[in-house]
Amino acid sequence: MEYAGVTGQWAVSVARRVHRRGTGASPLIIEETWVGTDLALYLRYRVDAHKLGARFRLDLDPGTGTHPTDADHLASAVFEALPDEPQAEAFVDELGYHWWSTAVPHSGWTAAVRSLRIVTIC
Repeated sequence: MEYAGVTGQWAVSVARRVHRRGTGASPLIIEETWVGTDLALYLRYRVDAHKLGARFRLDLDPGTGTHPTDADHLASAVFEALPDEPQAEAFVDELGYHWWSTAVPHSGWTAAVRSLRIVTIC
């Protein structure tokens, strides 16, 4: 799917592609992927014993900082940008996941992680 702005369809397309990348033989295992009503991508995943969470805006390629070109390329860039250990002063949710993002969600971490979802992929 080519990028034409962040819509629910675009966000779901990217989320499905990212989730597929974390279900293989990689040491990084994605446990839950969702798109929030803020049209951001949220992921809970594990790397070895680390329980991690990440939030990504879907209008910027994390590798280049520019608008993405297509969903598959953005999914690859997001997967590659996932930290493999907890970040300093990370927000820790009630399930013990240490969250990371380039910016704290406007609503705050607790509200963002608990907010309504457009789609959840487990």
